[in-house]
Amino acid sequence: MNIRIWKTIFTAIFSLLVFAYAAQNVANISGGMYASFVYVLIQADHVAYAESVVPAITHPALIWTTLVFVLVLEFASAALTAVGAWQMWQHRAASAQDFASAKQHALNGFGIAVIVWLLLFGTFGAAVFQMWQTTIGAGSFNGAFQLTVYALLLFGLISISDGE
Repeated sequence: MNIRIWKTIFTAIFSLLVFAYAAQNVANISGGMYASFVYVLIQADHVAYAESVVPAITHPALIWTTLVFVLVLEFASAALTAVGAWQMWQHRAASAQDFASAKQHALNGFGIAVIVWLLLFGTFGAAVFQMWQTTIGAGSFNGAFQLTVYALLLFGLISISDGE
């Protein structure tokens, strides 16, 4: 198969993956998702590093704001990579310049994914709020690491010029 088709398929798979996670989060928003965010943001059960450089966030409005912000970015990543995959499919036989232009939405979707899982979960969740100290937090951090790696690898792969 043509490299452009593979790039399109990989982008579509990533979009489906991110959409599935976002949809599962919505399905569990008032239960598990909210509870997980509360657990991390209030810095519950921190034993190894009991002190933090930031205060715990306990106000429900701030927790909901954070949660909704994450969901919006997850859906944005899924939507942009889906649009990118569709545009790449439509331009799979076009010139190199046209195909490169068709990849822009996908690349932006991968970029947003890196912001969600590297910046929000890796940097703020794991490093700032020390979520790695708990089983719930460590699971989220490990999943975020995997999604960051997928997004970065696909960003790199899709960015590579494949000629005409």
